[in-house]
Amino acid sequence: MLHALVMDGTGPNMLILQNFLEIILPWLTLSDKVHEQTRALGTISRMLRFVCNFPELSHVMEFSMSGKLMGLLGLSCMNPSYELGVGASEALHYLFKILVLHRSMKQETESILKDLQKHFRGEWFANIQDLTMFFRKFLSPEERTDVLMVSMEALTSASRHDVCAASKMLTMILKSSMPEIGKVPEIIQFIYHNMSSITEDTAQAAIKKILHLLAQTYTDEVILTLFKMEDHSQRGARKPWEILASFPKGYEVIMENLLHRLTPYQKSRGQGASHRTEISPLIATRAIHELLLEPSRRMEVQVLFSSLFMALLLQISFLVLEGAAEIIQDQQHVTEWVDPVSSTVEALKTLMRSAGYGDHVSYVQKLGGWETLTSPEMHYKGVAVLARAMVLKSCWHSRPIFSLTVRILQELDHANHLTALVFVTELLQCPDVAATVDEVTVHILADWFQYEEPATVKLLLRAVEIFAKHRNMVPQLRILEPYVLNCCHSADSDIVMETLLVLRCLVENLTWQDSSSFLVQLAFTLAPFFEEKSEHLRLAAFEIYRSLLAKVRRKVLVFPLKHQVLNLVVPLVLHMEDVNIDVAQICRPILRRVATILGWWKLKAIFAKRDTWTILRALLEQKANKALWFLKQCEALFNSPQARIRQAAVWFAGQIIQTLGTEDTNEIEEAYSALRHMQEDGDPMVSCLARQTLYVLEAKEKQLVDTPTSCFCSRRSRKSWF
Repeated sequence: MLHALVMDGTGPNMLILQNFLEIILPWLTLSDKVHEQTRALGTISRMLRFVCNFPELSHVMEFSMSGKLMGLLGLSCMNPSYELGVGASEALHYLFKILVLHRSMKQETESILKDLQKHFRGEWFANIQDLTMFFRKFLSPEERTDVLMVSMEALTSASRHDVCAASKMLTMILKSSMPEIGKVPEIIQFIYHNMSSITEDTAQAAIKKILHLLAQTYTDEVILTLFKMEDHSQRGARKPWEILASFPKGYEVIMENLLHRLTPYQKSRGQGASHRTEISPLIATRAIHELLLEPSRRMEVQVLFSSLFMALLLQISFLVLEGAAEIIQDQQHVTEWVDPVSSTVEALKTLMRSAGYGDHVSYVQKLGGWETLTSPEMHYKGVAVLARAMVLKSCWHSRPIFSLTVRILQELDHANHLTALVFVTELLQCPDVAATVDEVTVHILADWFQYEEPATVKLLLRAVEIFAKHRNMVPQLRILEPYVLNCCHSADSDIVMETLLVLRCLVENLTWQDSSSFLVQLAFTLAPFFEEKSEHLRLAAFEIYRSLLAKVRRKVLVFPLKHQVLNLVVPLVLHMEDVNIDVAQICRPILRRVATILGWWKLKAIFAKRDTWTILRALLEQKANKALWFLKQCEALFNSPQARIRQAAVWFAGQIIQTLGTEDTNEIEEAYSALRHMQEDGDPMVSCLARQTLYVLEAKEKQLVDTPTSCFCSRRSRKSWF
C-alpha cells in the first residue's frame, strides 16, 4: 500500500516519500524496542527498493533527506542486534543505489552498482567504507552537514554503543581532507553548546577533529559563529579555542587565514565579494587574541611572530588614524563593549608575552608607549617607542621584522607606510639589523624619496643619518647621497633644514678617501645657502662647509674643488660682517683653513686676527693676479639679502676696479653697469656708497685721460689665475 501512496502518475514522488520517512524515522531513532526499530528499517528498505526500479522520479531535486537518512542508516549498521544491522545495511544499499542512478555519470553507473552489490548485506565496515565514498562524491554540502549532525548528536547519547558507533563513522568520514560543507554555523553552534556533555575519549577526539578541519577550511565562518556564541552567552567558554589551538599544523593554517584578513579596511573594500562569509579585520584580531591566550602553541607563535606583530601594528595605525567610519560600518559583527583600538593593542601585548617578550611590554608601558600608540596626535611616537624597545632589549625577532617591513615598503601606495618607515628607521639603530641592509633594501628606501611628503622624507633622512653613524655602510650611503642632496632644493624649509643637519652628520662620519666625490658635490651644493635669508639655514651651511674643508688636504685640492674654494674667498670674508654673529665668527676659522689648503701662509695670519677691511686690502695686495676673480665674486654679492654685505661688496669692487688695467675693459664695463644698478638699492647706505664709488672711479678715469703720466699707465696685466 505504501508503494501505491508514493506514486505520482507513472513514477514515485520523492516529496511524498520524504513525508513518509519523516513519520517512520522516529520509530528507528526514539524507540528502544528492537522489534519496532526492525520494522521501521524494513519499511524504509522496501520503500527505497521500490523507488530503485524507476528510471524517472518526480521532485528528486527537492528531496532533502539523503544526508540525514545516510547518517542514521550508517549508525544502525553498527547496531549489536544482527537483525537491525542487516536491515540498516540493506536500506543503506538501496539509498546508495538511488543516488548512483540519479546523480552519477552514465559511464560510471554500472561499475559503481557492481561494487555496491558485493557489499549487499555485508559487514558494517564495508558499508561505512561505501558511506564514506558516497559522503564525498554524491552528497551536496548541505547533505554532508546532515550526516555530520546526525553523527554528532549520537555522540551526546547516553548509550555507550551509540557514542562508539558515531565515533567510528566520523573517524572514517574525516580520514581525508574535509570536502565542501554547508551550514557550517549550525555545526559550530552544536559543538559549542554540547561540548561539555561529550566526555568519552574517542568522541572528544572526533568532535575536536571536526572543529579543527572546519576551522582550517572555513576559518571565517567558524570564528564569526564562535564570537556570536560567546557574545550571547555569559559562560565565556574557552573550550573551542583550546581545541583550535591543540593541533600544531592546524593552528598555523588558522593563524595564516586570520592574518590574511588583517588587511586595512580600505584595501578590503576593493576585494571581490565571496559567496562565503568573510570576517572583518577586527573580528580576525579578536580571534588571534583568543588563540594567543592558549599557552600550548609557543613554538608556532615564534614562527608566526613577525607577521602577526606587523599585521597587528599596522591594524592599530589604521584604526587610530583612519578607521572610524569603517568601524561604524562593521558594527553588526562587533559587540558594544569591544573597543577596536584597545582590543587590538591587547592582542599585540598578548602576542609579545606569548613569544617571551613580557619585559618588552613592561618597558614600553614604563615609557608611556602604549598610551601614545593609541593617540592620533602622538601615534608615531608610540610606534617609535615600541621599535626602540626591541632595539634596547635585544629582541631576537628584530631582523625578521625588519625584513618583513621592508617588503611592505615595496608597495609604494601602502596605506600605513609611515608606520612601517618609523619602525624601520628605529630598528636600523640595531647593528645586527643594519648589517642585513643590502642594495635592494636601500633602493626600496630610496624610492620613497619620490613621495615628497615631509613626514616621509624626514624619516628617510633620519635613516641616512643612522647609516652614517654605523660607519661601515659607505656602499649603501652612496646610493642615497644623490637623494639627500636633492632634498636641499625642497620647497619645504623644514625639509631643507633637516637635510642640512643630516649632511653635517654625513660629513662628520665620512672620510675623504671613501667619499671624495660626494663631498665635492656637497661643497658646490652649499654655496647658494651662504646667501640664504634664513639665519638657521645659513649658519648650518657654513658649519658644514667648515667640517668639509677640515677633511681636505692640500695634495688633494684639485679642480673642480680648488676652483670652488677660490670662488668663495670673498663671500667668506664679507660674511664676517654677517648679521648673525655665529656666522660671522665661523667665517674666520674657515678662512684660515682655506689659507692652509691653498698655501696662503701670509694671509693665514691676517685671516686669524684682522678685521674685514684689512683682510680685503691684503687679499688685493697679495693676490692681485686674482683681482678679476674677486670682482666677479663681489658682483654676485650685490644680490645678497643683507645690506651690510652688499655695502662691503660695493666698496671692495671699487677698490678692485682701481687696480685693473686697460686690457680688462670688458670686465670693468660689466662692473660699472652693476654699480650703476646698485645706485637704486633699497638700502640708502648701499645706494649712497655705490654713487660715491662711481663718482670716485669716474674722477680717476678722467684724471687718467688728463694726466698720461698717471699711475694708471703703470698698470700691468693681471689675468693669470694661479
